[in-house]
Amino acid sequence: MTLAFVPGFPSSGPRFLGRFLPPVADGVAAAYANSFSQVGDVILDPFGQSPGVAAEALSLDRRVIVACSNPILRLALSLAVHPPALADLKTALTVLGDASVGPGPNARLEVQIKAMYRTTCAECQTPTMADAFDWDSDANEPVEKHYICLHCGGPRDAPTDDEDRALARRFGRSGPDYHFLLSRTVAPDDTDRGQADDTLAVYPARTLAAFAIVLHKLESLDLDRETRRLLAGLLVAAFDATTTLAQDRPKVLAAPRRYRETNVWLALESALGLLAGPPGPERSTTLDALLAGPHQPAIYVHAGPMRDLGARLSPALSSLLLTAVPRPNQAFWTLSATWAGWLWGTDSVEAFRGSLQRRRYDWVWHARALHQTLAAAQPFISDGGRLVCLLAEAEPGFDASLLAGAAGAGYHLRGWSLRADTAEAQLEFEPGQPASVSVRAPDLVRAAREAASALLRARGEPSRWISLHFAAWCGLTANRLVAWDTGDPLGPVNHAIQQATADAAAFDHFSDSATDDPASGPWYLADEANPMAGSPATNRPLADRVEAEVLRNLSSGEAVEEHELMRNVYAALPGALTPGRALVMACLASYGVHDDAGLWRLRPEDALEARAAELQSIQAELRALAGWGGFEVSLSHPQEWRERGQPAYLFAVLSSAMISSFVKAPRGPARRRFLVLPGGRAGLVEHKLRRDPRLRQAFVAGEWSIVKFRQVRRMMTTGGREGLTRATLVPVLTGDPLEAHQQLALPVTREE
Repeated sequence: MTLAFVPGFPSSGPRFLGRFLPPVADGVAAAYANSFSQVGDVILDPFGQSPGVAAEALSLDRRVIVACSNPILRLALSLAVHPPALADLKTALTVLGDASVGPGPNARLEVQIKAMYRTTCAECQTPTMADAFDWDSDANEPVEKHYICLHCGGPRDAPTDDEDRALARRFGRSGPDYHFLLSRTVAPDDTDRGQADDTLAVYPARTLAAFAIVLHKLESLDLDRETRRLLAGLLVAAFDATTTLAQDRPKVLAAPRRYRETNVWLALESALGLLAGPPGPERSTTLDALLAGPHQPAIYVHAGPMRDLGARLSPALSSLLLTAVPRPNQAFWTLSATWAGWLWGTDSVEAFRGSLQRRRYDWVWHARALHQTLAAAQPFISDGGRLVCLLAEAEPGFDASLLAGAAGAGYHLRGWSLRADTAEAQLEFEPGQPASVSVRAPDLVRAAREAASALLRARGEPSRWISLHFAAWCGLTANRLVAWDTGDPLGPVNHAIQQATADAAAFDHFSDSATDDPASGPWYLADEANPMAGSPATNRPLADRVEAEVLRNLSSGEAVEEHELMRNVYAALPGALTPGRALVMACLASYGVHDDAGLWRLRPEDALEARAAELQSIQAELRALAGWGGFEVSLSHPQEWRERGQPAYLFAVLSSAMISSFVKAPRGPARRRFLVLPGGRAGLVEHKLRRDPRLRQAFVAGEWSIVKFRQVRRMMTTGGREGLTRATLVPVLTGDPLEAHQQLALPVTREE
């Protein structure tokens, strides 16, 4: 059940359709392709939702088969595996822009589209072109314009004037341009016409008019296939960029009250850099050629669902099913239908008929859809082959849908990892048979409780609901306790998890909300010392283990790349132990420093010998300070100061931020207790206290304070001891505080 999380690389820039497609990090698919397949093997993607998955597999000289019903996604896949050169894109756009739209030397398409956005500079009154207008939907008019004035210089933002508003009113939603676009998607008597109308509503009227002009002209041009492919890519990028949708990851079609209208021609020009890539050979081929010829890298994209592709495949064909699992997205599926219709006519919309008719997608429906596709793909996994599922934007409903669908399709879960703070999950399955009998509800509850408790014991610290829920589902799935129920495939397990976690004798919920929302705060074992009868004790807190692992990687003496360090940390802490990225980075920032090459090195002051000497020095300085104040001092660690034989102060001197063993120790008789640590640990201590409410509660209850090394040193100087008395000792000791920590009214963070 341990799968080391593959962190991947952040994208180098915006992606084509990036706000709709699964945001799988670069390099993740390649890592799994290397782990579970060899050169020449067939890799099958049954969902075809992430062009990067196929592109990375193809780059490793695999043969790739993709099932994809969505023609917009097939276009995206084509552009990913065979990216166009920037020069070719510019040539294609020039051909379109130079197309004649009427008599006269200036009757070029580009000129006509740009004229639709004419305006004047508010400063010098020079005619120019607007890059965009901001609209107030209540007033139904543009209220601000954005442009570059070449006469008086620089970009400008200014209120719209009467001429701007008058020009905008010339474009309506009832003219021939509007009905031309509508007719490209649905027939006049089509029952889905209302949904198509709703989709066009997320575009400003002028934008629709501009696209109608472009598409009219595109139909009449005599273009080769490659030029049409490039123009289709540029147009889809512009279709996406010019909607009024404001969200970064929109799921429904809903325009905000204030929205931006983007110049269509500028959107086409901006798409040039988005689509351009390094030139490479065209590796698309037919299915027969891919399977019959020598095992050369090639890709076949099936224009249909997996269940139709299966009729053309041989059993046990693929060593690896590798896929980014789709999640419901009404906005993208509906827009895809519209864009496909605009580009290729109503026939291309048939694949989306169900999407146009369905207004709501729930997780039960999604589980059934995933089950259907995974079941259709299962016969084509070879002996010893694997299914690897990459989940971006993971959340409880999505995770449960996949696990239920996969279990019902006969896949056995072998390993999983979830990076909760970035909502990324990775799962490894092997083919088998589905569970044949359902499990009694009490047994499900008991198994769910054991799986959730096991996660918390393993991590040794409070964890988010998404982690608890995911661990419970994975535990039940791995033990083959999830039976496929066509009526409600999610209900029995979800109900069992709810019942299990509602047991206050087993779990504490550190909620920061007045609601009963289980995601409102982290969860932990109600009795850490004895989490369950007969259960093993909890492990050291995960945060401390991550810190130790980061320090170990930096202490090799060699500079290390951030990605390499991340992979090492995740390899050392796999499966349920997968830490959040924010925690790893907090540890790295505490101990590491960037060198001139952008690599991470251990801070010189954190070298083993330097820190050991510093710890001895600080201990000695504290003893000297105790003697100056007339206290008796122990030679033990933590260092105890006594007054008239009674404990007064306790000082735990440490070079790390691993404070839990001190903070959670039984409360001693000392009046005040101090954690003495380097200033470089301050941010990491703060991070740990914010993310762990149990640690924070122990810190406050134990009346701990933070003292930095530099403050002890300053107090040992002549100037530092001026005015220092017993009465002022504690205020001076804590005079360089971790500001928020001294009050510790710290919110619970969502990071793990």
